[in-house]
Amino acid sequence: MDTQDFLTIVRGGLGTFGVTWESTVTPAAAWRKHTLVKRTRAICMTGATFAGLVENADRETGPLPWGEWSEHPYVITHKGQDYARLNVVDGTIRTEYSVDGLDVEREMFLSYLTPSAREAKRPIGGTITVKMGGLHVVGNPALATR
Repeated sequence: MDTQDFLTIVRGGLGTFGVTWESTVTPAAAWRKHTLVKRTRAICMTGATFAGLVENADRETGPLPWGEWSEHPYVITHKGQDYARLNVVDGTIRTEYSVDGLDVEREMFLSYLTPSAREAKRPIGGTITVKMGGLHVVGNPALATR
């Protein structure tokens, strides 16, 4: 997704939009010859910020742990890449997993990861960061004329 298209959507006031993205996951050393891919879809909110979410009411919202704001609170830049800051609607994240191009269940996929990667924590307050280049918006009329 283009950063400007993303900003057009999230600056549009209160609303929701669907997104999909695909990411290649690094396996544990014993499985390094395998290609692991996650395909994820979710519904995200516009008009919301990390600090403004109820789940984060008493949470310190200091500097970013990595990168810098390119467009606060929507876009983070890190090592020449733009990342979308997304506020995901609770319960809407759906992920499909594949190993070497074959669809597998989550448990099988996790068996290829290091213990620390297997135990990844749920995002705080539903806020996630996704590489802009792999992000696709689905079903948003704001982009229909482009």
